[in-house]
Amino acid sequence: MLRIFPMRIAALVLGACLAIGAVQQPLPINALTFSQRDFFQQNRVWTAQLTLSESAWNELQPRYGAGGSGGFGPGGMLGSDGARNGVAARQGIEFTYVHADLEMDGQRFRDVAVRYKGNGSFMRARGSDKISLKVDLNKFVKGQKIAGLTTINFQNNITDIGWMNEVLAYQLYRDAGAHAPRTSYAKVYITVPGRYTRHYIGLYSISENVDENFIEDRFGTRKGAILKPSTRTPFTWMGDTWPSYNQTYDPKTDLTDAEKARIIEFCRFVSYANDAQFAARVSEYVDIDAFARYFAVLVWIANADSLLQIGQNYYVFLHPKTNKLTFIAWDQDGSFGNFRNQAADWTIYYPWNGNNTFLGRIYNVEAFRTTYLARMAELAKTTFKPERFADQVASIAPAIRPAIAEEGTQWLPGFDQVASGQAGLLPYVKARASFVTGELAKRQ
Repeated sequence: MLRIFPMRIAALVLGACLAIGAVQQPLPINALTFSQRDFFQQNRVWTAQLTLSESAWNELQPRYGAGGSGGFGPGGMLGSDGARNGVAARQGIEFTYVHADLEMDGQRFRDVAVRYKGNGSFMRARGSDKISLKVDLNKFVKGQKIAGLTTINFQNNITDIGWMNEVLAYQLYRDAGAHAPRTSYAKVYITVPGRYTRHYIGLYSISENVDENFIEDRFGTRKGAILKPSTRTPFTWMGDTWPSYNQTYDPKTDLTDAEKARIIEFCRFVSYANDAQFAARVSEYVDIDAFARYFAVLVWIANADSLLQIGQNYYVFLHPKTNKLTFIAWDQDGSFGNFRNQAADWTIYYPWNGNNTFLGRIYNVEAFRTTYLARMAELAKTTFKPERFADQVASIAPAIRPAIAEEGTQWLPGFDQVASGQAGLLPYVKARASFVTGELAKRQ
């Protein structure tokens, strides 16, 4: 394992946590009425077992090829044409789906597709057994689902000593009325005959996949376009033909000609509309209230590994009826100061770095800026209160601690400090809440 963290003995944690948090007991996965609500419970730890043949295990391992062309500049971190984007993909690291069997709490799913996933988390985990995984139940055998879900993401949390940053960031988005995946946890085991027999690779968080199932649940339709941009200058015009945009916007659905044309049209609009035109018409392209909520949470959790700086880790959904874009949170392990030790005093006014024309132009639209600051002020009095995070940590920590101990007792001192509020997330949100309240008082 590659987690390298300062380990100091925590003075307190389990007594308080166990007194407050109790593990819920949902229906078994094979129950006829088992639902997504049952599956996504943050203080429930499922047991997942993946069984692969020796050849599948070898094929699963990362391939190292030629890198992409995007670099870290305006183009983002682009992989090669048609491949993944991100810091690992940019270096030519690719993953392959292989055949496996999955057992989740005794319920078996035969011949599922599994591959490694991740970029920064993969780079940190490289050389260990604990790499993030994507499991597609439906790729090789149609109709296999867990509570209507066809794809499950197992996140290794390798960058997070408390195992809760991403889970609580997603929860914060949802509580604020923005769109984000639901989560739970799982202990993950690997069996490869002749190599491993029920080998425990660790505690993972499970993240809901942003796909047609997600869109249908949130928007009531399976139609529309899902894209995953990777660029520090989103919605910049690059010509009139889609191939110039395809790698940057990385569509996750098959786009119609009309959807491609709409994205290109918006890029031209962002790049060339004058200020009056932009202010008058941007709401034709972007769901302003939804974006204000998403943006308020993103700024509050101060995640630089995002639209704000690095230019990644979000989806956009182009609604088939409104023709407007809605932003969806993704990959939030860098939240709450966990990305490059981000300070809690990150301003809420013009809170991005670099030449992001889209953010600069939409922020300067009074209707958006007023809505965004109103959402920030509203949420600062409710959803962003530090005591809410303390309650959530107190509920989750005792549920996941035994699985962490099984992964390695060396992780417990650091985890206990986070769970007890001596380090990590809870001191950060307290400082962040105080700073944002002071910023709102300025009300620029």
